[in-house]
Amino acid sequence: MQPTQPPPLPKKADLVTPFLFRIEWKDGAVTEHTARDLRLACPCASCIEEGTGRPLLEPKTVKDDILLFGSELVGRYGLSFFWSDGHKTGIFAWQRLRHLGAQRGEA
Repeated sequence: MQPTQPPPLPKKADLVTPFLFRIEWKDGAVTEHTARDLRLACPCASCIEEGTGRPLLEPKTVKDDILLFGSELVGRYGLSFFWSDGHKTGIFAWQRLRHLGAQRGEA
């Protein structure tokens, strides 16, 4: 049995502007996420097919100028976001947010 790696934990997570969310991680890494990128990555059942993980959200339906109105902690697990299109059901685990940053070469 392999030891499990501890989940990444943030030191600070802030809405920089309505278009940009920034996370400073305890290991010194920093990830920045645009409101649109986060909206397109929403993991809720309305946006991702639960059985297959296939995206259901059409990128062309998310406006380039979508805004983040804020975020809310979900225990120690992660965050939920509130977008200007009224969407607010996705829960982003810290590990998912770190992975999204790593996909862009940030973390």
